[in-house]
Amino acid sequence: MNPQALEKIKKEFAHIGAFYFNTAYFGPSPYRAKQKVSNALFKELDPSFYPYNTWMGISERIRMQIAQLLEVSADNICHQSSSADIISIVANGYPFKTGDCVVTLAGEYPSDVIPWMLAKKNRGVDFELLDCPELPTVEWLKKNLPEKTKIFNISHVSFSTGRKVDLVSIGKYLKSKDILFVVDATQSLGGLKISKAELENIDIMTCSAYKWMLGPYGYAFGYFSEKALKLIQHQTGNWINSINSKNVNDLINYTVETLPGARKFDRGQTPNMLVMACLEASLELFKELGFDEIQKHNEMLKKHFLSIYPKQKYDLITPLDAMGNIISLQTKSIDPQSLETELKHNYVDVSVRQGKVRLSFHLFNTKEQVETLVRSLDI
Repeated sequence: MNPQALEKIKKEFAHIGAFYFNTAYFGPSPYRAKQKVSNALFKELDPSFYPYNTWMGISERIRMQIAQLLEVSADNICHQSSSADIISIVANGYPFKTGDCVVTLAGEYPSDVIPWMLAKKNRGVDFELLDCPELPTVEWLKKNLPEKTKIFNISHVSFSTGRKVDLVSIGKYLKSKDILFVVDATQSLGGLKISKAELENIDIMTCSAYKWMLGPYGYAFGYFSEKALKLIQHQTGNWINSINSKNVNDLINYTVETLPGARKFDRGQTPNMLVMACLEASLELFKELGFDEIQKHNEMLKKHFLSIYPKQKYDLITPLDAMGNIISLQTKSIDPQSLETELKHNYVDVSVRQGKVRLSFHLFNTKEQVETLVRSLDI
């Protein structure tokens, strides 16, 4: 990144009080969020003369900002509370027939599993958790997907191992088989860019914003392709996504007709002033810095770490040829939980997941911080 961008990042994250390598757990909001949330709170404290259209317009403004970052139409974006809520929309709205099957992988995050478990219980859908000891590839899918698979759900980057799947090759194969491709980008988008070519081969993408997108907890957005918008039925209703919600004088003209595109999947009370203000701060920063530059910066930090970490004390779990923005290490001698506690004494914040040390480098980290991390790991 150029010096101006680095200086901006330094100012936006000067409030972080630790060597923070834990974005995969919870991403810190930029400092500008404080002023935006303060302004929104003022409206909460005194909503006098707050125009209805201004309040209701929050959702559309944020939707357009997300769409611009992804280089898609705002019609393809919905607002929700979590990735699991978006997966549940698909689980409840897909027109399954007897014998249809949904597949995800053993070891996936619960958000990508539990909605399908409920669909199996409540809708009689066949659901399979497949063991995939290595990186899932097109060849693996050809050999292992059941014949009547209709949906394949996977994380772009694994929360525990950090492995990254090839969205383009998998997406093209699934498209050729008319299988809906559902991708959870919570552990990638923001630290990595989702390219136009990748998104063109995804049917539905979810992203909880409180991790790599550095937004607030309790907000997620979904991308629905044109195919998915036609296929997934709208099962829940609220007044926000009603076609008449834009006109305060027409609210009791009851209708189940919704606003266009993915807006029909918006959660109720979408224009939450405080949540959206916090999110907008992060979206603005990503637009100013650019996903490409952030990804280059993060890649530089990973390479630097991998060149100097104490290999005699840790095994690298994340495959080098399929590494996302998370590095997973297995300790050779020290107990991982004890290591996490020891690191905290040095103000180094990391995660332990599934018995492995999980490191996540993001835009606010520096090479000097990475070197501090390496010294702390060398115990």
